[in-house]
Amino acid sequence: MSSCSDAPHTRALAPAGEQPEMLFFNGRIYAMEPSAPRASVLACRGGELVYVGGDLSAAEELVSSRAARFDLEGRAVVPGLIDGHAHIIQEGLKLGAVDVRHKSREETLALIRREAERRPKGEWIIGHGWNQENWPGEAWPAKEELDLAAPDHYVALDRVDKHSMWVNSRVIRAVGLNEDSPDPTGGEILRNAAGGLQGILIGMAMWAVWNIIPQTGFEGRRQALLRGQAELLSWGLTSIMDAGTTLSNLELFKKAYQTGELKLRIRAMLLAGSKQDEEYLAAGGRLARSLFGERLSIDGVKIHSDGSLGSRSARLLEDYADRPGHRGGLTYDDEQLQAIMERARDYGLAVTIHAIGDGAARQAVDAMERVLRRRPADHRWRIEHFQVAADRDLNRALALGIVPSIQSVGLMSDLDIAEDRLGPETIKRSYRWRDILSRGGRLVNGSDCPVESVNPFEGMYAAVTRRNLEGRPTGGWRPEQKLSREEAFLSYTLWAAWAEFNEDRKGSLKAGKLADFAVLDRDPMTCPEDGLKDIKVAKTVLGGEIVYEAA
Repeated sequence: MSSCSDAPHTRALAPAGEQPEMLFFNGRIYAMEPSAPRASVLACRGGELVYVGGDLSAAEELVSSRAARFDLEGRAVVPGLIDGHAHIIQEGLKLGAVDVRHKSREETLALIRREAERRPKGEWIIGHGWNQENWPGEAWPAKEELDLAAPDHYVALDRVDKHSMWVNSRVIRAVGLNEDSPDPTGGEILRNAAGGLQGILIGMAMWAVWNIIPQTGFEGRRQALLRGQAELLSWGLTSIMDAGTTLSNLELFKKAYQTGELKLRIRAMLLAGSKQDEEYLAAGGRLARSLFGERLSIDGVKIHSDGSLGSRSARLLEDYADRPGHRGGLTYDDEQLQAIMERARDYGLAVTIHAIGDGAARQAVDAMERVLRRRPADHRWRIEHFQVAADRDLNRALALGIVPSIQSVGLMSDLDIAEDRLGPETIKRSYRWRDILSRGGRLVNGSDCPVESVNPFEGMYAAVTRRNLEGRPTGGWRPEQKLSREEAFLSYTLWAAWAEFNEDRKGSLKAGKLADFAVLDRDPMTCPEDGLKDIKVAKTVLGGEIVYEAA
């Protein structure tokens, strides 16, 4: 994951009763507002925009002489960016964990050996980011390799997609797995050629390990939250959807808002599969918007229905092209999935469902159709990832008003494996961003951090070029599905705000909306395409407060 080299500077909230005022002028402001898309001046007071336009004198009349003034010197300004699918505490934990992303097998094992040498025996070594697809032979790694690297430690390393885990024998013994252990529903325990355990757990099989990993305490998670926030703010992100919030993390959010440490706007989606939504409401919780000065919203549930292409755990309608006889798995049967959605509808919660394979997409659309046809409303329910979908399911989803939520940054990881996994026919109905827009849909974009880079400009680069960071393939992968620059920005701003029912408060720059915006180091609409991925943020303003400045 890319990170900004400039240290973020977080400023304290203004004292109660004070109305901070700021005036920015001489800029190229991309307001993303249909009625007035461009401006050069903006002014804010008390956390809201009071002027967006081209007349400095008119703006000056709306703020006092005490207003802080900033000459943008021609820099570009965009609305505060919205990550439509993030896991902020996990992102912060990743920043403090063993990082094996972009490392060879040998480099990964060497790093684990070094960690074992410096840690007391019996400790856990937790890491993230390995990808066997980038190793010679592309074969799954084995537990014996970790046994040699760290024989006296528990080792658990998430694959880059977080849908597979590589563990050593010590972990396997701790969770009680053996050659006769059955695959859990929605998961797989890989075996080697001799029938022994490979040391790879996929999908729901990872839960056994998660349940015994020592949990990070409140202070550790608080520090992870603040690390994650600093990373997001440094990229101009002012809002996220936390896609699968636990009750303990929800309490952490509230405490961090109360102390003023947490500034980021979070839409919390309770993790439905663990019945966190039921527990929350049973304990006297309620749907809540605009908490802590419009910083926290609790109004949805997140459902996991399948896995990922990289782990071959996404549910397909047909066999994987590179693993005949295997179609991935589903977390719930049809009846269970519909029951969760009915419960959400009873509570008034918005439904968000993870569905990557076309088999999972069909199950999701079927269940949503059964629930929504009987109980129609402006629901803005979402399918996350929506990477593979048959025509009939894509068309039904859009007709029902279901919002496709994509992570364009993930294309850079998937373009090297997708055709091998899906084959020449299924690939034609995959990653269809242009098709969605041409059929009247709106896209919500995000990172799925810590799975992919939280940097939104890498996501926009991927959406516009459909190439990886090295520029491959030259013309873009399936280039007919590219987005324009404006569409890419809309997917991180106004369309994302609309999906949250917040288009009247954020997502564009307009008087009366929240003063959330970012000042960039280059013009994203005119810089070379390759320059999109290299954009840096000079300032991030959230609620009229500068929450990040490049050094």
